[in-house]
Amino acid sequence: MGNGAVTAVHDGNKNLLIKDRLAGILREEIVSGRVQPGEPIVEGHWASKLGVAHASIREALNILAGEGFVEKGSGQSARVTKLSMDDVIQLYDVRAALEGVAARLVAEKRPDLRSLDQAVADMSAAVACQNVMAYYERDLQFHLLIARKSGNRFLMQQIRWLLAPLFAFYLMRVQVDHPNPSWGYSLDDHRRIVEVLRTAEPAAAQIHMEASVRKFFEQTHRRSYPDLAGNAAGAAPLLESLAVRFPGGIVR
Repeated sequence: MGNGAVTAVHDGNKNLLIKDRLAGILREEIVSGRVQPGEPIVEGHWASKLGVAHASIREALNILAGEGFVEKGSGQSARVTKLSMDDVIQLYDVRAALEGVAARLVAEKRPDLRSLDQAVADMSAAVACQNVMAYYERDLQFHLLIARKSGNRFLMQQIRWLLAPLFAFYLMRVQVDHPNPSWGYSLDDHRRIVEVLRTAEPAAAQIHMEASVRKFFEQTHRRSYPDLAGNAAGAAPLLESLAVRFPGGIVR
């Protein structure tokens, strides 16, 4: 747990609800690594530590669960999200398929994509400021915007459910294991995705998005799993399995 990093919640910013302030405190505890993946977050403990009601902690945990940072179970506790390599691979199986369908639908509908341009601009600004939290928030927003613009609300719900724990997972691993990585390297890839959605045929847009998801995984799995990064024998089977799961090759 944190060593003096957490203080009691008082009036603070009047514009924020107490549950939002508490969620921010707990989110910082998680992202900083002071509360580890898989570690329980017990309502009573944090209510006492922060000087608030149990119900307020429960509401804050609901926010974090929606963001993918915690997984809630029965009773008055939750656990920080912890994903294994198998979990991540399985999530990417589904992510590539769903985001590919979203890209195809967007390319068919040709909606206004200026909000995607703005999301990429915001990601670029976050890189310039070295604000990793803002970068991943805007990156998640970028992908959710594509899902929303597909016009399929069921697809949107599934993509949101899928991406929240993945992005939270990567944010935790980047902050804890790799505090100074080149985490803004994918900006050009995001710009290319917007270009493809604007100009490509729907089938080509679907293939491009699926390949972009594969590329993202290949470029980030070594950062998130350093044991594979230093073990070519361990990494090779993973990349081989991804090649089967995501045919079409890497998008350059």
